[in-house]
Parts: sequence; structure tokens; C-alpha cells
Amino acid sequence: MATKSVRLIDLARAANVSIATASQVMNGSGRVAEGTRERVLETARRLDYRPNALARSVASGRSNTVGILAENASGAFCMPVLVGVNRALSDVDLASTLYDAQHDGKQRREHVRRLQSRHVDGVVVIGEGTDFLSASVSHDFPGPVVYAFSRSDDADDLTTLPDDAFAGGLAAEHFASIGRTRVAHVTAEARLNSVRDRARGLTEGLAERGLSLVEPARHGDFTREWGFTAAKAILADKVDCDAIFAGNDEIAIGLHAQLLAAGVRVPEDIAIIGVDNKAGQAGSTETFLTTIDLRFDAVGSAAVELVAAKLAGEEVESTLVPGTLVAGRSTLGGAATPRSLAVEALLG
Repeated sequence: MATKSVRLIDLARAANVSIATASQVMNGSGRVAEGTRERVLETARRLDYRPNALARSVASGRSNTVGILAENASGAFCMPVLVGVNRALSDVDLASTLYDAQHDGKQRREHVRRLQSRHVDGVVVIGEGTDFLSASVSHDFPGPVVYAFSRSDDADDLTTLPDDAFAGGLAAEHFASIGRTRVAHVTAEARLNSVRDRARGLTEGLAERGLSLVEPARHGDFTREWGFTAAKAILADKVDCDAIFAGNDEIAIGLHAQLLAAGVRVPEDIAIIGVDNKAGQAGSTETFLTTIDLRFDAVGSAAVELVAAKLAGEEVESTLVPGTLVAGRSTLGGAATPRSLAVEALLG
């Protein structure tokens, strides 16, 4: 037999207040004596009273819904950003509606129209990284629009991005902490924002410790194949390095594979750090590769925090989210596990 839901009038009667007072307390509006407010809230908890979302939206003039517009929901890093967005929306009791543009401009415009028709309170646009620009839709909505894991082509738009410079600084700090002083850098195209920022953080972090790169950064792309090629070149050029900061995990894996094949020990001879924590994003608990986790979920959560703050009338600014270093065997060494041995056999 279904349990009858508790109505506002039931709450008011049980707390011995008027319906208007009960409504003000549950909506956080109006001036209510603190003792009365506490009594109503305690009664609501005891009765398991849950405000009707539709009624609240009608009363407040808001939909209590935030639209999510993903440029490509199936992208490698969209899911953790989306998880962070939805977790933060739950924390502030807001619903969401998701639309996936799938790199299709026509579909994107249609999704914008649909979000407008739903009268969403705000919008979070999830992009594909700091190296890509999302077309601004901020002027299409009366409420706040925040771009998560994406830059907007309108410099005035609010964004939440991973702090790539901080990631480079973490790598420099970790190398110094394990006594590595001859650092090389293998990364992707120099024109990319993420590449420039990570390199800047690395060089500044080394300079703070009286160190510098042993050679100019080597630029290619964000692929494992480039890691293979770069490692061959470093060995052929007899570069005297004891550490390499890779632009991402794919490059790091390629570097490790080629160094291993050439008889170079990792980390005893050369320590390696990557960026992205792809294994961790996939749920792996084995830290084979030392990497910088850019905390994509926190990037998504930060976007919702900006939307909520704007809805509350607060002044806010774009946010850079610092990452964390996940230490693994590629810098700290340690006993191999059956899984890591299998991985190294495949890489070799």
C-alpha cells in the first residue's frame, strides 16, 4: 500500500504554525522567528516532508532546473565533468536536463532552443578541454551560463578550467622531491593552451629550485606513437636526463615502452610523469604511472557552484581548479604486481 505523502498543510498543523509560515520556512524566504523556523524544520525532518518541486517552481518563478549542453558527451573527459556537475546539482537540490550537440552546429542550435523552451534557470556548457573554444550562448538565456572544461569565444563568459600551469608545477615539485635534477619535457603542439600552460608551470617550478630543462621541449602530438618517437630521439641524441615530464598519459606510456625496449630502467634511470590520470578515471586502483589528475569532476562541480552563486545574486569570477599528483611506480619504483608486469610485457 502506497504511503500518503505529507502535504504542506500537514506540516503546518504538526508544527502549530500557519501554512504561510511553513511555506516561508521551507522556501527560505520571509522573516520568521528563529525558534519557529527550527520547530518547522525539525517537524519537516520528523515527518519526512518533501516540498513539491512543481509547486516551488511556480511560487518562485524558477524551474529549479539547470540545462547541460555537452559539445560531445561521448568525449574521453566529458563523463567525469558531467558526474561532477550532477553531484553538485544534487547538493543544491537542482534538477538537470542534458543535451548532446555531438559536434553538430545545427543540432547545437536546436538544443539551445529546447533549453530556452524549458525556461531553465541556468546553463552549464561542457566542452572538450582548454584547447577548444565553445561558441558563446550566454546571450541566449536570461540566467547564468558557465563553460566547464572549455573556453568560450566570448572572453567575458564565466569558465571553470583545470589549472594546467599548476599541473606543470606539481611535476617540478615531485621531481625535486625524489632528487631528479635533469628534466626533459615531451609534449604536444606548442600552439595549444594546455601545452603552453603546463610547460610554463614546469619551467617556473624548476626555476624556483634553481633548475632548468636540459634541452628545449620536444613537440609532437598527444599520442602514444609520439612518445615512442620522442624516446628514440632522446636516446639517439644522448640527452643526459634523469626525468621526463610528458604532456599527457598517452605520451608517457609511449616513452616508457620505448625506454623499456632500449634497456633503460624506469624510474631508476629515468623517472616519468604524465597528465590526465586516465587509469584512475577508468577505475584502476593500481598506480603504475605517476600522473597529474586534473580533477575533471571538480571542474564540473565548480561550474554548478558559479551558476548557483549567480542565481543567488552573488558576484563571481572564472575558476581554475588545481589538480593533484597521483604517485606511482614510474617515479617511486617499488615491487611490480602481476598486472603491472603484464602491462610492461605488452608495452615492450
